Amino acid sequence: MRMLVIDDEEDICDLIAEVGSRRGLEVKTISNPENVLKALEGFKPDFIMLDLMMPNTDGVELLRLLAEHVKNAKLCLISGSDTRVLNSARRLGSAHGLDVVAALEKPLNLTVLSSLFDQIVAGSASTASPDLAQAIVSGQFTLHYQPVIEMATRHVKGVEALARWTHPHRGTLLPDAFLEQVVNDGLMQALTDVVVQTSLAQLAKWHHAGENITLSMNVTASTLLDLTLPDKIAELCKQYDVPSEKLILEVTETEAMRDVTRTMDVLLRMRIRNIGVSIDDFGTGHSSLRELQRMPFSEMKIDKSFVIEMARNKDCAVIVNSIIDLAHNLGLKAVAEGVEDIRVWNMLAEKGCDYAQGFFMGKPMPAGEFDVWLKNWRAKPTA
Repeated sequence: MRMLVIDDEEDICDLIAEVGSRRGLEVKTISNPENVLKALEGFKPDFIMLDLMMPNTDGVELLRLLAEHVKNAKLCLISGSDTRVLNSARRLGSAHGLDVVAALEKPLNLTVLSSLFDQIVAGSASTASPDLAQAIVSGQFTLHYQPVIEMATRHVKGVEALARWTHPHRGTLLPDAFLEQVVNDGLMQALTDVVVQTSLAQLAKWHHAGENITLSMNVTASTLLDLTLPDKIAELCKQYDVPSEKLILEVTETEAMRDVTRTMDVLLRMRIRNIGVSIDDFGTGHSSLRELQRMPFSEMKIDKSFVIEMARNKDCAVIVNSIIDLAHNLGLKAVAEGVEDIRVWNMLAEKGCDYAQGFFMGKPMPAGEFDVWLKNWRAKPTA
């Protein structure tokens, strides 16, 4: 992969280049932003690191420039500005059609930087796999389950099923590394079928063992627009002897609003069949309050980008608290994703958030590991 680094500080360029080169990236650095267009003529980057604050120009101008001349490259913004400026620039880049995958504050954290490059390289290697369809058929896709905790009682409310690709050469890959290719190859329905049937079979095992938990799973826009989906899901619940009210389908805010009328048709028929419907990643899409009020959601999941930062970012805390209030005023349960430490847990509990999900309680894990985790969680003192 090729990486272009645009930063007026040569020592920062050298640092990023060294870390990137160690991970097999071909790196080109530019310390003078006036040379960006010339560099792009002979160097087509797969990944770009862009500093927002440079003399004689600024990141906003360069975002417009990159949007006009760069296609299909992932972008990471870096800056010494405050978090609000960085987040605004990230949203602006996305609005320009750029694939903004990260925004890092200076001074750069080497661990975070290395992890970002590892994800980029792994994603590139995985999308080069020629036989994704065979991987689905041969059972290379498995599920991990992340616990969802009721905050008031610490009881395990349920799990979210998350797809993983056990790649023969790259190891376990997360959805960011393969989901785009699944969509482009027209294999979303095939993968969804695997996720639904595998997760319902596992939920049936837990219920027969006496575990009265819920199961959440994600559905994409294309799946959501299938008018036969409610009947298919209801029939599978009967087939696996799982109460339909124990199943929750999650749809992102953006995808739910892509075709409001058709989405409402499918979601309403889900709710009639007692299947829960959650609006996922709330706070990052473009729904209006009128559209939100019309949709038959049963819960609202707060996007983890706000939750993770709420203990050290006042703006994020205000947003999270406002979403919790909005959910409760609409009669919905509020679920916080990305709970990674005790401070965030306590802030959410004080605000009255209903459920929490994140590494502080439990990471996504195979079913067998979840069984062990569940026993250990229940054995912990309530304090």
